Parts: sequence; structure tokens; C-alpha cells
Amino acid sequence: MITKDNLKQVLENLGFKNKNENYVKTINNYTLLIDYKNQSINYPKEIKIHDKTTSNFSHPENFVVFECVHRLLEKGYKAQHLELEPKWNLGRDKKGGKADILVKDNENNPYLIIECKTTDSKNSEFIKEWNRMQEDGGQLFSYFQQEKGVKYLCLYTSDFSDKLE
Repeated sequence: MITKDNLKQVLENLGFKNKNENYVKTINNYTLLIDYKNQSINYPKEIKIHDKTTSNFSHPENFVVFECVHRLLEKGYKAQHLELEPKWNLGRDKKGGKADILVKDNENNPYLIIECKTTDSKNSEFIKEWNRMQEDGGQLFSYFQQEKGVKYLCLYTSDFSDKLE
């Protein structure tokens, strides 16, 4: 699992440069920055952020979201096509649900919803959500009910081993 304890090593392996405890990387003119002093995760300004709950070090899942955004940018997705924490009302009680990442296509239509989860050998949120998806559709299919135009759903996880070979 990516944690505060191994995050610096993860960032270095992803090609981030350490500048006074700020880890920075620019991909296609989009800058990602991890501010260790303030424990904040800073995304390119072109990414629409609905809620800043994934922009800090408070939960290991936030590091999975960050790694996923990094990967999307490296794969050529445009930052302006990414939204973090879009919110939908779910069910009769109108309880809100927030996906981690919504990717839009070139016409600004919903294309892909990504739900990020942590994983490790002891307590895998990814496996728990995978099992919920098998039972009742889980979070992703709830979001799909609200955003029926989306083409793809993705349950995503990222792990890090300090034993790189």
C-alpha cells in the first residue's frame, strides 16, 4: 500500500524531483506537486476538483487517486478532461456519492468513472469493493445509474513494493 511512509520513494520511482520537500513533475505541461510541509496534493489547475477530500495526506486512498491521475496524464489524457470527486445523489434518501475520478471525452461527455481503492495483504479495500460489486454493483454501478452516458467503469488500485528489481 502507498502510505506517508513510502510516498517519497514512490514519487522518486515515478520520476518526481524533490525541490525543498516539494515533489514536482510536469507531464505535457501539466504540473503535479506533493507538498510535504503542508501534506497537500496539488493537481494541475486544469483538473476540475469538486471537493478537496483527496488533496491531502489524510487517507492512503488519496495516494492511489494521485497515482491514477499521474498515470492518466502520462497516457495522454488531458487534464481538462479530468474531474475529481464529482458528486451524485444516490437512492431515495438522496445520500450523496462521490466517485474519485470522472474522465470526459473530447466533446466533454462522461467517458470513464474510476473508483480508487487501497490494497495490501492484510486489509484490501479493493477486494472488499470488488466483492460488493459482485453482490449488488457496489459504488461504481451506483454512479453509473446517475451517469448513464458513461462508457466505462473502472475499479482501480495501486500498490508499491520497496523491493524493486
